[in-house]
Amino acid sequence: MNNYLGKNIATQRHAARMTQEQLAELSDMTINYLSKIERGVVKQIGAGSLYRIAKALNVSMESLVEGTTEAAPAVSPQRQLLNQQLDRLDPIQSDEYSRLFFDLLKVAERPTDQ
Repeated sequence: MNNYLGKNIATQRHAARMTQEQLAELSDMTINYLSKIERGVVKQIGAGSLYRIAKALNVSMESLVEGTTEAAPAVSPQRQLLNQQLDRLDPIQSDEYSRLFFDLLKVAERPTDQ
């Protein structure tokens, strides 16, 4: 079962075009632990770990257990990481960083005079 589950996780990760490093970071676990899960070395995977993996892959826990393939997530791993970092801040800091980021994007969109 765990080897099957690990293969399903790896399949979903590949479908999402994520590296083990990206999925591990989004799932709040080490790359080593995720690698062991994917290879079936880990004998018991906690519900919390499975939930975080499913959430990071933007799929249901059932799809990981049953092996059904869902569509790749619409949000890139980098954007998920950015959102995760903003969510860890208090609301005032998160809003301030968001405003700064939007200001930076506006500057980047301006045409340069050459």
